[in-house]
Amino acid sequence: MKKKSSKKKRKNLFVFLKEFFSDVLKERKKIIWTSKQSLIKYSIATLVFMIFICLFFVGTDLIVSLITYLKGLIG
Repeated sequence: MKKKSSKKKRKNLFVFLKEFFSDVLKERKKIIWTSKQSLIKYSIATLVFMIFICLFFVGTDLIVSLITYLKGLIG
């Protein structure tokens, strides 16, 4: 009766690397890159959103500072 080997046979390093990089190239061909027009559109939308959020927090900070200042004057 033969013992079953539980170890898997290891591949040669160069064979493994060749298969790995060929798979990477196959997957890279499946990537759908955005168009220049879409990239510009989404970049502008992101910048507008960031400016809006920045102004919101600056405004909130100014209001809280004003309330704190007025509270200090009153009492």
